[in-house]
Amino acid sequence: MAKLLYYSDGVHFQKHASMITRSVYIHLEDSPYPVKLNEALLFLKEKGHIEALPKIAGDGIQGFVLRFLKPMEGLILSREEKRVMMKVVEAFRGRVVDENRHYPNLYENYVVTPLFDSIPFTVERINTKIHVLVQKSLLNLSGKMFRVLFERSPE
Repeated sequence: MAKLLYYSDGVHFQKHASMITRSVYIHLEDSPYPVKLNEALLFLKEKGHIEALPKIAGDGIQGFVLRFLKPMEGLILSREEKRVMMKVVEAFRGRVVDENRHYPNLYENYVVTPLFDSIPFTVERINTKIHVLVQKSLLNLSGKMFRVLFERSPE
């Protein structure tokens, strides 16, 4: 869920230079993580909006499924925000496995941020469609993407 939120915010930022959640993300070992996610989940659970059900498999608990029980007043996403979130969910149907295949510049933004630092969402770090690109160079080695460099035009 944390990765899906990160990529949704990143895709929206690329197009509009603003984030959907306006959250601060930190670089954890396995995932970019919104700092206030646990607090938000606790609030939603206490207010009866969600329930968390364990996902049980042959070798034990494999995570949790969040199920919404009732709508939240005041939670309004624009049509564009919903479209972006659905696009990200569709890109990672099932599981988030290969982030750099779908969103290499957002994956790089996470990877180049030091562990436990906040991950910046800035025009300088993330390619945005608002700026015209002069050059987009890509180093491909054994089918794996290692570095994506973006240069903006002087305009």
